[in-house]
Amino acid sequence: MQTAALGTICLIALTACSGASSRATYGAGDANLAAANPGGGTINPFLTNGDAVLRALDGIAGRSGRPFRVTSISADRTNGLMVNVQEPAHHANVDRYVVTPDGTLNGPEPVKLMSLDGGPITAAKVDARTFDPKAVGFANLTATAREAIAKSGYSDARVTEWDIEGILPDDRRFIYLESARARPSAEVNSQLKIVGMHY
Repeated sequence: MQTAALGTICLIALTACSGASSRATYGAGDANLAAANPGGGTINPFLTNGDAVLRALDGIAGRSGRPFRVTSISADRTNGLMVNVQEPAHHANVDRYVVTPDGTLNGPEPVKLMSLDGGPITAAKVDARTFDPKAVGFANLTATAREAIAKSGYSDARVTEWDIEGILPDDRRFIYLESARARPSAEVNSQLKIVGMHY
Protein backbone atom coordinates (compact mmCIF):
# COMPACT_ATOMS: atom_id res chain seq x y z
CA MET A 1 0.00 0.00 0.00
CA GLN A 2 1.27 3.41 -0.92
CA THR A 3 1.75 5.90 1.90
CA ALA A 4 2.67 9.55 2.28
CA ALA A 5 6.36 8.61 2.66
CA LEU A 6 6.90 9.09 -1.06
CA GLY A 7 9.86 11.42 -0.70
CA THR A 8 12.13 8.89 0.97
CA ILE A 9 13.65 7.40 -2.20
CA CYS A 10 14.22 8.47 -5.75
CA LEU A 11 15.35 6.74 -8.90
CA ILE A 12 18.73 7.62 -10.37
CA ALA A 13 21.19 6.50 -12.99
CA LEU A 14 18.79 4.63 -15.23
CA THR A 15 20.58 2.87 -18.04
CA ALA A 16 19.42 1.56 -21.37
CA CYS A 17 17.52 -1.70 -21.07
CA SER A 18 19.67 -4.65 -22.00
CA GLY A 19 17.65 -7.60 -20.70
CA ALA A 20 16.01 -10.24 -22.83
CA SER A 21 13.52 -8.98 -25.37
CA SER A 22 10.37 -10.31 -26.97
CA ARG A 23 7.91 -8.72 -29.35
CA ALA A 24 4.14 -8.29 -29.51
CA THR A 25 1.84 -6.17 -31.65
CA TYR A 26 0.14 -3.16 -30.08
CA GLY A 27 -0.88 -1.31 -33.24
CA ALA A 28 0.28 2.01 -34.58
CA GLY A 29 -0.17 5.27 -32.76
CA ASP A 30 -2.87 7.74 -33.82
CA ALA A 31 -1.25 10.64 -35.72
CA ASN A 32 -4.26 12.81 -34.84
CA LEU A 33 -3.45 12.45 -31.12
CA ALA A 34 0.16 11.31 -30.68
CA ALA A 35 3.31 13.11 -31.80
CA ALA A 36 5.44 11.55 -34.50
CA ASN A 37 8.54 9.60 -33.54
CA PRO A 38 11.42 12.02 -34.20
CA GLY A 39 13.51 9.11 -35.49
CA GLY A 40 10.90 8.39 -38.14
CA GLY A 41 9.84 5.09 -36.61
CA THR A 42 6.44 3.87 -35.49
CA ILE A 43 4.23 6.39 -33.71
CA ASN A 44 4.11 5.22 -30.11
CA PRO A 45 0.73 3.50 -29.57
CA PHE A 46 1.15 3.78 -25.77
CA LEU A 47 0.87 7.58 -25.86
CA THR A 48 -2.88 7.56 -26.48
CA ASN A 49 -4.15 3.95 -26.57
CA GLY A 50 -5.03 2.70 -23.10
CA ASP A 51 -5.84 -0.80 -24.34
CA ALA A 52 -2.29 -1.08 -25.70
CA VAL A 53 -0.92 0.07 -22.33
CA LEU A 54 -2.99 -2.53 -20.46
CA ARG A 55 -1.88 -5.34 -22.81
CA ALA A 56 1.76 -4.27 -22.43
CA LEU A 57 1.40 -4.23 -18.63
CA ASP A 58 0.12 -7.82 -18.81
CA GLY A 59 3.18 -8.76 -20.87
CA ILE A 60 5.52 -7.13 -18.36
CA ALA A 61 3.75 -8.82 -15.43
CA GLY A 62 4.19 -12.16 -17.20
CA ARG A 63 7.92 -11.60 -17.22
CA SER A 64 8.38 -9.86 -13.85
CA GLY A 65 6.10 -12.08 -11.79
CA ARG A 66 3.35 -11.33 -9.30
CA PRO A 67 2.27 -9.48 -7.31
CA PHE A 68 2.76 -6.82 -9.97
CA ARG A 69 3.53 -3.51 -8.26
CA VAL A 70 5.16 -0.50 -9.89
CA THR A 71 6.80 2.72 -8.72
CA SER A 72 6.17 4.65 -11.95
CA ILE A 73 4.83 4.33 -15.49
CA SER A 74 5.64 6.66 -18.36
CA ALA A 75 5.56 6.81 -22.13
CA ASP A 76 7.31 9.03 -24.64
CA ARG A 77 7.36 9.27 -28.40
CA THR A 78 10.85 7.82 -28.79
CA ASN A 79 11.31 5.05 -26.21
CA GLY A 80 7.78 3.66 -25.86
CA LEU A 81 6.31 2.53 -22.53
CA MET A 82 8.63 2.52 -19.51
CA VAL A 83 7.61 0.79 -16.29
CA ASN A 84 9.59 0.57 -13.04
CA VAL A 85 8.52 -2.66 -11.34
CA GLN A 86 9.15 -3.84 -7.79
CA GLU A 87 10.67 -7.32 -7.75
CA PRO A 88 8.03 -9.61 -6.21
CA ALA A 89 10.59 -11.74 -4.35
CA HIS A 90 12.87 -8.87 -3.25
CA HIS A 91 10.79 -5.81 -2.42
CA ALA A 92 13.82 -3.53 -2.00
CA ASN A 93 14.68 -3.98 -5.70
CA VAL A 94 13.15 -2.18 -8.68
CA ASP A 95 13.63 -3.16 -12.33
CA ARG A 96 12.84 -1.19 -15.47
CA TYR A 97 10.96 -2.72 -18.38
CA VAL A 98 10.55 -0.94 -21.70
CA VAL A 99 8.11 -1.78 -24.47
CA THR A 100 9.28 0.03 -27.60
CA PRO A 101 6.80 1.58 -30.06
CA ASP A 102 7.23 -1.45 -32.34
CA GLY A 103 6.23 -3.80 -29.49
CA THR A 104 9.63 -5.12 -28.38
CA LEU A 105 9.70 -5.86 -24.63
CA ASN A 106 13.09 -5.27 -22.99
CA GLY A 107 14.04 -5.87 -19.39
CA PRO A 108 14.49 -6.35 -16.58
CA GLU A 109 17.19 -3.73 -16.10
CA PRO A 110 18.07 -2.90 -12.47
CA VAL A 111 17.17 0.61 -11.32
CA LYS A 112 19.56 2.31 -8.93
CA LEU A 113 17.72 3.79 -5.98
CA MET A 114 18.90 6.61 -3.75
CA SER A 115 17.57 7.40 -0.31
CA LEU A 116 16.60 11.02 0.25
CA ASP A 117 16.64 10.66 4.03
CA GLY A 118 20.20 9.33 4.22
CA GLY A 119 19.14 5.87 5.35
CA PRO A 120 19.40 2.58 3.50
CA ILE A 121 16.93 1.52 0.82
CA THR A 122 14.56 -0.93 2.47
CA ALA A 123 11.66 -3.03 1.30
CA ALA A 124 9.35 -0.85 3.41
CA LYS A 125 10.52 2.31 1.61
CA VAL A 126 9.97 0.77 -1.80
CA ASP A 127 6.62 -0.67 -0.67
CA ALA A 128 5.57 2.89 0.24
CA ARG A 129 6.18 3.99 -3.35
CA THR A 130 4.46 1.13 -5.16
CA PHE A 131 0.98 0.96 -6.63
CA ASP A 132 -1.14 -1.37 -8.74
CA PRO A 133 -0.91 -0.08 -12.33
CA LYS A 134 -4.37 -1.52 -13.07
CA ALA A 135 -5.77 1.07 -10.63
CA VAL A 136 -4.91 3.77 -13.21
CA GLY A 137 -7.79 4.58 -15.57
CA PHE A 138 -6.00 3.69 -18.79
CA ALA A 139 -9.38 3.01 -20.42
CA ASN A 140 -9.78 6.83 -20.43
CA LEU A 141 -6.43 7.59 -22.10
CA THR A 142 -7.71 8.18 -25.65
CA ALA A 143 -10.59 10.41 -24.55
CA THR A 144 -8.31 12.36 -22.21
CA ALA A 145 -5.75 12.91 -25.00
CA ARG A 146 -8.52 14.33 -27.21
CA GLU A 147 -9.78 16.53 -24.38
CA ALA A 148 -6.27 17.77 -23.56
CA ILE A 149 -5.68 18.77 -27.19
CA ALA A 150 -9.03 20.59 -27.29
CA LYS A 151 -8.43 22.34 -23.95
CA SER A 152 -4.91 23.36 -24.95
CA GLY A 153 -6.32 25.73 -27.57
CA TYR A 154 -3.82 24.43 -30.16
CA SER A 155 -5.42 22.22 -32.80
CA ASP A 156 -1.99 20.97 -33.90
CA ALA A 157 -1.02 19.86 -30.37
CA ARG A 158 -0.12 16.20 -29.98
CA VAL A 159 0.78 14.04 -26.97
CA THR A 160 4.56 13.70 -26.67
CA GLU A 161 4.75 11.92 -23.33
CA TRP A 162 2.98 11.15 -20.08
CA ASP A 163 4.19 10.29 -16.59
CA ILE A 164 2.39 8.61 -13.68
CA GLU A 165 4.22 8.52 -10.35
CA GLY A 166 1.40 7.09 -8.23
CA ILE A 167 -2.34 6.98 -7.57
CA LEU A 168 -2.61 9.01 -4.38
CA PRO A 169 -4.08 12.53 -4.64
CA ASP A 170 -0.71 14.28 -4.24
CA ASP A 171 1.23 12.03 -6.62
CA ARG A 172 2.52 13.46 -9.90
CA ARG A 173 0.54 12.62 -13.06
CA PHE A 174 0.89 14.63 -16.29
CA ILE A 175 0.20 14.31 -20.00
CA TYR A 176 2.54 16.52 -22.03
CA LEU A 177 1.62 18.05 -25.38
CA GLU A 178 3.54 19.90 -28.03
CA SER A 179 2.36 22.18 -30.83
CA ALA A 180 4.22 24.47 -33.21
CA ARG A 181 3.73 27.37 -30.79
CA ALA A 182 3.44 25.92 -27.28
CA ARG A 183 4.11 23.00 -24.92
CA PRO A 184 1.00 22.70 -22.75
CA SER A 185 0.45 19.90 -20.25
CA ALA A 186 -2.60 18.36 -18.63
CA GLU A 187 -2.49 17.40 -14.98
CA VAL A 188 -4.65 14.31 -14.45
CA ASN A 189 -6.02 12.26 -11.57
CA SER A 190 -5.56 8.51 -11.20
CA GLN A 191 -8.48 7.89 -13.55
CA LEU A 192 -6.76 10.09 -16.15
CA LYS A 193 -9.38 12.81 -15.89
CA ILE A 194 -7.98 16.32 -16.40
CA VAL A 195 -7.77 18.36 -13.19
CA GLY A 196 -5.83 21.29 -14.66
CA MET A 197 -4.04 22.63 -17.71
CA HIS A 198 -0.57 24.20 -17.57
CA TYR A 199 1.08 26.40 -20.20
